[in-house]
Amino acid sequence: MTAFGFTGALLASTLVMAGCAGETPPVPAHRMVNLGFEDVVNTERGYLAGLSDRLNSVDATAVSLSVGRTDWTAFPWPEQPGMESSQVSRSGRDFVAEAITALETADDGSKREVVLTIDVLLDRALKEDPSLAGRSVDGAESASFASVWALRHGKAGKRLASIAAAVARKYKPSAVNLTELMFDDFTFGSDDLEDFKVTTGSTDWPRSSDGSINVSDPRIHTWRSAAMADIVRKVGAAVEPYGANLDMDVRSPRDSPSGDRADSGHDYDLLLTQVDRLHVWEYVGLNSERSPKTRELAESMNRRGGSRMSLSVGLWSEDGRISAGEFGTALRNAALGGASSVSVTPASLMEDQHWEELRKAWSG
Repeated sequence: MTAFGFTGALLASTLVMAGCAGETPPVPAHRMVNLGFEDVVNTERGYLAGLSDRLNSVDATAVSLSVGRTDWTAFPWPEQPGMESSQVSRSGRDFVAEAITALETADDGSKREVVLTIDVLLDRALKEDPSLAGRSVDGAESASFASVWALRHGKAGKRLASIAAAVARKYKPSAVNLTELMFDDFTFGSDDLEDFKVTTGSTDWPRSSDGSINVSDPRIHTWRSAAMADIVRKVGAAVEPYGANLDMDVRSPRDSPSGDRADSGHDYDLLLTQVDRLHVWEYVGLNSERSPKTRELAESMNRRGGSRMSLSVGLWSEDGRISAGEFGTALRNAALGGASSVSVTPASLMEDQHWEELRKAWSG
């Protein structure tokens, strides 16, 4: 290449990069801040009022509030006595109602969407009834995950549908959201094997040449995804009479931005037949080197489901939280990728600099 040709090519490349750097990202239409359980039950004086001011400053259109778990709630639940958290049992307070009152109305009088999030992990329930626990290939019981069978056919699933109906009826949210509902290492108990057989027509788990369970076999992924769709279908039926949508958090793809996580039961296309919106975890501080880039993921999700697929930008990192700069970059790339729905989580990890980055991304 001649010196002129090299210089010209370099100049063209520089202009392209400058153009990309100078792109003005659109503002997502749906902008949600997620409050964890620690935010909802925070009793610090003025805490919720301060969060309300923050939501106003960033022009948030929605707020997600954790209502707890089926065995550890942030509100009194007369239908399931003894399931309230210690904060509720000590005080008798309805922290969910208080948070909704403080945060649902913007300073211009408009109403924000309120999404109530149920954490599907368990703790006390598994200690009280170990038969609900999922088991690993070695037979070890999970301390947090219910089995596929317990969620699909048993008490864990019935209680999940019950709490979803309870909060939809009591608080009239825009949507009920399910988080931490996924299958991974603890789906290999005897009840789960029976469900696998019925679902797939197999006579046993897929086996490797050494006789061990082949956990990577596609048949296991297909079974988990079918079970997941069945579970969320029942929860959706429980909230529908009260006018609430059903949302769900899902893991992000590992390699390709056009993939999903069927290995965890998160077949996106199948789940979209049962839920109104999927919130795809984009936890940039925890992603591996091979994880899809935020912009590529947003572009793929937008093509796949439009506003029914939301990018959930997480603040966690191996060091505690990502920097404000990393946060701002993730928000920018999500918008440049065309994500029309973006949420950030959790509010408890956001410092002044993070709120400022969010303000710039969402309100200019």
